[in-house]
Amino acid sequence: MKTKKMSSVSTSRAKKIDPLTKKVPVNPKYKDVKPTVDTGFSQTKYLAKLEELKRDYKFRKDEIYKRMKVSTYVQLLIQVADFESFIHDTPTGNGDGTDRTFTGDSELEKLTSNQNDNTSETPVPSNSSVLDTSRSRLEQVIKGVGEIDVDAPPQPPKTVFVDDSTPYLLLDVRDMDAFNACHIISAKNYPTAMLARSVNYESKDMLTYKNQEGKIIIIYDEDEKIAPRAVTTLVQRGYDNIFMLSGGLKVAYKYFPEGLITGTPPVTVTEKKAPKQILPASQAHFTQDDLDNLSIYLDSPPTDSARGRYSRLQTGRSSKASTSSRMSSTSLMSSRSINSVRSESSIHPKPFKV
Repeated sequence: MKTKKMSSVSTSRAKKIDPLTKKVPVNPKYKDVKPTVDTGFSQTKYLAKLEELKRDYKFRKDEIYKRMKVSTYVQLLIQVADFESFIHDTPTGNGDGTDRTFTGDSELEKLTSNQNDNTSETPVPSNSSVLDTSRSRLEQVIKGVGEIDVDAPPQPPKTVFVDDSTPYLLLDVRDMDAFNACHIISAKNYPTAMLARSVNYESKDMLTYKNQEGKIIIIYDEDEKIAPRAVTTLVQRGYDNIFMLSGGLKVAYKYFPEGLITGTPPVTVTEKKAPKQILPASQAHFTQDDLDNLSIYLDSPPTDSARGRYSRLQTGRSSKASTSSRMSSTSLMSSRSINSVRSESSIHPKPFKV
């Protein structure tokens, strides 16, 4: 009797593989290479952005407090600085606002009077030299540069002081040692251990800013580990005008590595090797150079690398005059602008506007 031979080849059909679910093999040689040309939106960029948001921000479903982006805080800081400079640079006179200390007319009269005095005492060697000198001085007066501006010694950099008139109060809820090593300029230390007290847990500055119209309180830590608990406790105790700085010191250093932080940030913030030279956090107020650096970083897109930001920063430092003129045209800070900041920051930041 003949027996049928069993075939070793399987007759079942192979399963179809969806090409969209198939992973593209990654070459380890080009794993860290990034494109230099922006080709637009893609799924890879979207997934990378989501991973970045999960790493830098810790959103919770039960948040009862409001958040503020670092870029929004920097914009508020620049507006306050512009308002401070406008107040200090406003000319004072007899009360009607028409008199100024130095004007083009007064400089021209002073120039002509000096020339008349010189001609009466000493002979003029040549009429052409006098005309050239007066013409150059007159051009300087027209351009706004007088003898006092030319001969005056260099002035120290202007600082922006934070007092009771400033519309915001910035609090660092880390311990005192971490605060003394590194913190955001103009911030004040308020350790979270103060919240363990049943009474007298508020500082004098907090009582000054608590639920005041046109004033807000901003709290931050290193990476959103202790700040959410502190803000939640203060909201439960009656604070309505309080915000938490999204991302904390880590995101602040990531997007504004210069001009915003004083001292030497720790390795957990910079994600780099510890520097050899440790600088103390001794700067208490912002200078004009800090504001210029913040304006340059604020104009650059957040997706660029630190190297590209640094190159643009070096290029932008040569155009400080244009940056200062742009800052001088910013609108004055008022209660209406504070309310707009409240309404904008009360919404969670969108994934592509961090």
